[in-house]
Amino acid sequence: MAGLVAGCNGPADESGSLASRPATAVIAQPVEMASFASGIEALGTARSNESLDVSANLTEKIISLDFDDGSDVKQGALLARLDDTAERAALAAAKARLAERRRTLERSRSLVSDRVLSESEVDLRASEVETAVAEVAELEALISDHQIRAPFDGRVGLRMVSVGALIRPGDVITTLDDIDTIKVDFTVPETELARLKPGVPLVARASAYPDRRFEGEVSAVDTQVNPQTRSVLARAVIDNRERVLQPGMLIELEVLARQRQSLAIPESALVPRGERQFVFRIIDGKAERVEVTVGTRQPGVAEITDGLQAGDVVVTDGTIKLQPGTTVEVTERSAVLPSRSSATEN
Repeated sequence: MAGLVAGCNGPADESGSLASRPATAVIAQPVEMASFASGIEALGTARSNESLDVSANLTEKIISLDFDDGSDVKQGALLARLDDTAERAALAAAKARLAERRRTLERSRSLVSDRVLSESEVDLRASEVETAVAEVAELEALISDHQIRAPFDGRVGLRMVSVGALIRPGDVITTLDDIDTIKVDFTVPETELARLKPGVPLVARASAYPDRRFEGEVSAVDTQVNPQTRSVLARAVIDNRERVLQPGMLIELEVLARQRQSLAIPESALVPRGERQFVFRIIDGKAERVEVTVGTRQPGVAEITDGLQAGDVVVTDGTIKLQPGTTVEVTERSAVLPSRSSATEN
């Protein structure tokens, strides 16, 4: 009989013992709204926004190189000059012929009124002037080909030739790259196509700078899915005005698709029980265990899709000492959630 009475009074005694215990000190955090995104991870190789192998389109000797290795140049800047002595001499002769034919044409026109020359003869002189103009233009274009200029703003690479060398069409003098913006082509499975749109933000990382994040966005998505791999090609553009990333680097991308505002709590508040997740919510000074549904996880932060409401206060430190109904005393409240620098799908 004594055992039966003790057994019947057990839960009441336990409840009473919890109520009689001194309050357990805990650290708590209110549930807040935060930005989340379902990440699409991919790899790609960095490419210049614009890239060019600087070369000549004729065979000639180099007489000057007008750049330093690794220097920045503006569009139109002279990079190299080829020997154009013969062409300049020919141009001077062509200009002299043009001037003489123009003078002859003017004299011929004055003689037409005196009926010394016919209109047909004047037309012939005019045709000779036009031919001389074309010769001058041709030689000026040829001389321009002897001056190799930068077609866009960028940074030149190393010199591949020396002054005095005979260069042929296709021989590389140096490279020119515009790296203020870096392009990265990457592939993702066709199942992610609905979330992959131009303008979607992304973060990039390079192994050379493991502690840095580079921001960019998706600039274009290919119009076809590869039928062999069932993947689609996309292109990202990354701001690189600091000139940190270099063409050829392996780039890790995380496309921040499906951005949204959701409830967020520190991961330290979660109490796992098998495959289920719980938190301790504080109501009227007592701890209440609540099952929650966790969405996306970020470093130190968990998205809550069900089980809590904005403004609920949850225990973030001290959960190991708690049971449902434990009286608690909040000794400290975290001001903000941990840094949310990246997102991956849970």
